[in-house]
Amino acid sequence: MNNLERYTDRLLEQKLVDAGTPPELRSQNTSDLIKGILQRWYIVLLIFLIMCALGLPAIWCWIKPQYAVTGALRFSPVLTNILTGEENPARISMNTEAEIITSERVIQRVADNLVNRNLSFFEDDTPDLVTKMKQRITNENIKLDAVTKLKRAISSGIIRARAIRNTELLKLTMAGKKPEEAKQIIDAFINAYMAVEVSNSTEEQDRKLNLLDTERKVLEDKLRRTNETIRQLGLEFGTTNLIDRQDMRLRQVIALLSELTSVEARRINLEAQVQFLEQIKEQAIAPEVLLRIRNEHINSDPMVQELTRSIVGLERDLIIAKQTFTTDNPNLKRRQELLEAFRSHLEEQRQKTAEDFNNVASEEIARVNKEKSLNVKVELERTKVHGQHLREVLEQEDTRVIEIGRRQLNIEDLRFQQSLDQETYDTVRRRIRDLELERKRPARVSVAYNADITSIQDKRAKYSMALVFASLVCGMGLALLRDKADQRLRTPDDITKRIHIPVIGTTTSLHHIKPALIPNQIAGEYQTIRANLGLLNQSEMPKMLVVTSPWMREGKTTLSINLATSLAKSGKKVLLIDGDFRKPDIAYLLNLPKNAKGLKDVLLGTEFEQAVSSIHSTGLNVLAMHSCHGVDAYELIALPETANKINKLSQKYDYVIIDSPPVLLFPDTLLWAKIAGAVMLTSFAGQTTTPDLREANQRLKQINVKVLGTVLSNVQAQHSYYRYDRYYRNTSSRKTTKQAKIQLLLPDMARKRTDKSQNPEETTKI
Repeated sequence: MNNLERYTDRLLEQKLVDAGTPPELRSQNTSDLIKGILQRWYIVLLIFLIMCALGLPAIWCWIKPQYAVTGALRFSPVLTNILTGEENPARISMNTEAEIITSERVIQRVADNLVNRNLSFFEDDTPDLVTKMKQRITNENIKLDAVTKLKRAISSGIIRARAIRNTELLKLTMAGKKPEEAKQIIDAFINAYMAVEVSNSTEEQDRKLNLLDTERKVLEDKLRRTNETIRQLGLEFGTTNLIDRQDMRLRQVIALLSELTSVEARRINLEAQVQFLEQIKEQAIAPEVLLRIRNEHINSDPMVQELTRSIVGLERDLIIAKQTFTTDNPNLKRRQELLEAFRSHLEEQRQKTAEDFNNVASEEIARVNKEKSLNVKVELERTKVHGQHLREVLEQEDTRVIEIGRRQLNIEDLRFQQSLDQETYDTVRRRIRDLELERKRPARVSVAYNADITSIQDKRAKYSMALVFASLVCGMGLALLRDKADQRLRTPDDITKRIHIPVIGTTTSLHHIKPALIPNQIAGEYQTIRANLGLLNQSEMPKMLVVTSPWMREGKTTLSINLATSLAKSGKKVLLIDGDFRKPDIAYLLNLPKNAKGLKDVLLGTEFEQAVSSIHSTGLNVLAMHSCHGVDAYELIALPETANKINKLSQKYDYVIIDSPPVLLFPDTLLWAKIAGAVMLTSFAGQTTTPDLREANQRLKQINVKVLGTVLSNVQAQHSYYRYDRYYRNTSSRKTTKQAKIQLLLPDMARKRTDKSQNPEETTKI
């Protein structure tokens, strides 16, 4: 009894399989990514702590607050007309003024004003990376002047001039860590711009007036020349409006084009008919109709009909003779030869009849096609001559229309250019008058307010939050990459997605199942494995089945014993063979006598009845392997007598289960697979890798052995194919875990121990 209990516990510690219908294949979604990240949370935490420990102190020590100092100029949007007193909007481009305030001339004035004030802005020399490398190579310390530093500050955005939309202000802003110096620099820019604006106003107005007066004279001369050119172009037709004449010519061209199109369509149709008639010289009717007529002609031939009836009679006589005579009977062979001769003669007669029909049909079709082709060719020549004449007339009319159109376009272009020149001329005259009045107007630019601090920007908190977020993202990214690089199989979906091999079932890790539910879980899993084995093998489980795995310690022996036990308890006569000569475990797991004979002895000549062992509680017969010292396992299995003996043994049983060595370690499995003809692979969740299972499957398929699929062991409860605890609970059964295990695999022993406390109807069976 104790030995049986140890065997039961040892079986249940393995990951048992459920072979229910696999769950629906799902593509990888967000939940899969989150699951992969959560499984490697330690990577996320480590990266987060390292990046935060290094980055946060650096941010708070090296990054200082930035002050924004702003000053503004006001540009008057309204100008008063000196003559009329009316207020007119001033044409001011604020963007242009923003460029002027940072121009070379203004910068030079600012540098001259600030260079003697000992500002740290001009003393600190912080060149960029390229400049630093150049100084190190040449061993020179280049000292930048004030103008260059101001230009660099403007190009880098430290000093900015921008117009405020929908206002009359132009703001000048400087960002820096020393607000007092920034105020002085901004005020210097405002004062310098005001000085430059006042000094340039008079010179700029005189220069503009001279340019505008010169442009006015050029435009007057151009307008006179354009008028003369337009008059010369319209002199031939007596008018400069040639649109009516062009429309008349266009209507004529359109009519000719319409007629030519009709003629061309007719020509193309006739050419197609000629080409078609030339291509089908031998066929005036549809191919399917001709084929049907020919077949009817052949089938109506008396000789063909008579031969067909004779062949039917000979075939009927041959079928009767096959039932009466043996295959080597001379009379049967003569009848077969006579039937073949009749068939050959029938085929010759059908070919001869078809040739006669084709000759007669070809002559008639050729005559009809020749007459049609001549008529179509005559009509085609007439159409070509008419089309050529239409093209010549159309070309002449088209040339006339183009000539009139070009002259009209030239006149329109000249008129358009004349209107532009006239508009420009009027604009120039108005601008000259406005500039003469602007000299007497007051200044349009004034200081809105001097430089002052407008904002303080401290980005350390924002950078810290960004660093925290980046740390989490980097950690999750590394965790996800680590998850993608993991080739171990964990769920049935991993197998179907990566290897495309059928999953016969799964066995659930006992750590994820409540003790009271273990018996039902095991029973359901092995029932579904048996069902799926039948579905994958043409509705019935294979009579001989090899159970193997890619590598060691992946549950193949446990699966072999449990599957054989389940089949035996269902009333089948089952033989379990330990085919692993190098590491036989079945005898130890089933606690068989150590000095008993086994598979090696049977293969070497011992009678099967003297070597087979029987488990009385389940009715399972076992051909174990106790030791194989001094015997070459591969050579022993490769003997022809081995396959013959195993096949003879299989005739005595309903099912034979063979536990073989790992397929990637020893060639023994390939020999066992060829003997049995069907293989089931086992894989261990979290241990078996994708390349190993794929290679094992390929090796078996290379020898043309049917691989039914794989059983994934040690899966978590949510990935099990059989979820008894979720969908059904037998509340009437209240057994202890130990009693449930014994009752599952050894019902006879369990019945003796539990007879006093439970009814026979409550016993759980596989």
